[in-house]
Amino acid sequence: MTIRVQTAVAAAALCCFAGFATAKDAALLLTQSDYRYLDDVQGVEDAALLERRLVKEGFTFFDSQSERAESAWEAVSEFRVEADEAERLLIFISGRFANNGEETWLITRYAEDLTDLSIGGAGVPLSAILNSAADHPERALILLAPQGNDTPLGAGLTAGIGEFDTPDGVGVLVGPAPGLARFIDKTALTPGAKMSSVLRDRHPRIEAFGDFSDNTPFTEGVASEAERIEQALGLKRGERRDIQRDLTILEYSPGGIDGIFGRGTRAAIADWQEDQGLRGTGFLNKRLIAALQRQASNRAAELEERARKRAEELARLDHEYWNQTGKDGSIKGLAAYLKRYPDGLHADEADAALAKWQRGGDTRLSKAERADWNRANSLGSVESYQAYLRKYPNGRFVDVAANKIEELKQQQKREAEWKALMAAEKALLKNGPLRLIVEQRLSKQGLNTGKVDGKFDAQTRKAIRQYQKGRGFKPTGIVDQPTLARLLVNF
Repeated sequence: MTIRVQTAVAAAALCCFAGFATAKDAALLLTQSDYRYLDDVQGVEDAALLERRLVKEGFTFFDSQSERAESAWEAVSEFRVEADEAERLLIFISGRFANNGEETWLITRYAEDLTDLSIGGAGVPLSAILNSAADHPERALILLAPQGNDTPLGAGLTAGIGEFDTPDGVGVLVGPAPGLARFIDKTALTPGAKMSSVLRDRHPRIEAFGDFSDNTPFTEGVASEAERIEQALGLKRGERRDIQRDLTILEYSPGGIDGIFGRGTRAAIADWQEDQGLRGTGFLNKRLIAALQRQASNRAAELEERARKRAEELARLDHEYWNQTGKDGSIKGLAAYLKRYPDGLHADEADAALAKWQRGGDTRLSKAERADWNRANSLGSVESYQAYLRKYPNGRFVDVAANKIEELKQQQKREAEWKALMAAEKALLKNGPLRLIVEQRLSKQGLNTGKVDGKFDAQTRKAIRQYQKGRGFKPTGIVDQPTLARLLVNF
């Protein structure tokens, strides 16, 4: 049975944006020592040592010991949810491992007659654990304690941990379970300890991978005077988000607007302080927070006034071009308008008029051309529209087809960029309420987001593009840090 032990009590939720729970620490312990069809291995005692230490340290931890794969996955899933709000993340995995050269799995309790085809149902893939930590750079430490190199395995599998890619900002340690447990107990969770130095000098059997240094969230060290002053303020998660928003408005990137002050935020604060002629400590006091807020507020007001004038000019040009092209209701004019203003003020009207034409509004269109056009539309590919143009070089929908082809080609070019932007947006808006807030703020700007439900559909994406275009941002339709910061001004 998966055991969840809650050792830190979350603060009561406040309303809306400022009301997220305060940050805490979270740990995941996956230990497989008692196997049903394989010889048992060690490791559970070391997990117990870690557990006691984590309780003392105030971690929320998720524990799965010698269970089925689905039970281990349950612990991983619960941990992922908690990890979104955690300041520090610690993952300890001990047991028999197997790899196929590309993927490594932790073998769970009931594994039997394993091959590269069957291990997926009886193992926990290491890549999934690494991907979970990848969303929390500079805050995650993963410990891997491989046991039992004598594991009997079938075709395509080798005992032990294979090669793996360590996510940026994540540290991974591989070594004996007792040594890893002692290292965490005596060094990693000891303020001021020099992690990499101690590891090198006292733990030669532990290998370090990824980003691993003396300065991490795990070894915070003795607080400086500037840090103690900031700590005394007792800044809530929402107040920290406001500070990150203000830094972003002033073009000092904190690396995110999540209320967690990692290296990126500290560096942004230090840069801002130095530009004010102050010592760049990376920590704030009441007076500095007020000054930061004042500067950001003034800058935001300037930017919004600039955006207002830009929006007026864009609207004037939009209306002017509509009067020149699409207002007459011709297919050619409507297509010309949509090519220049796909998200324009008259785009919905133009789309509706074009749809009417395509449904049969043009009596001069032959049955054959209408059938071929409907076929091209139903397939919706570059090839289908090109086939229509080859057959009807002077057809009624040549301009629409040309628009569609250009749009699809641009979409193909943007696919890789789109995936990267979507991943960044997911990390930025990982708290559900933020997605609602984005839609609410867009609606307040007079933009149509569709239903305000936190689900970014095509209409929401269009509203985001319109907002970005009005502020001189690249109109991707995906929320990035500068877009979010501007939406949260005066929230």
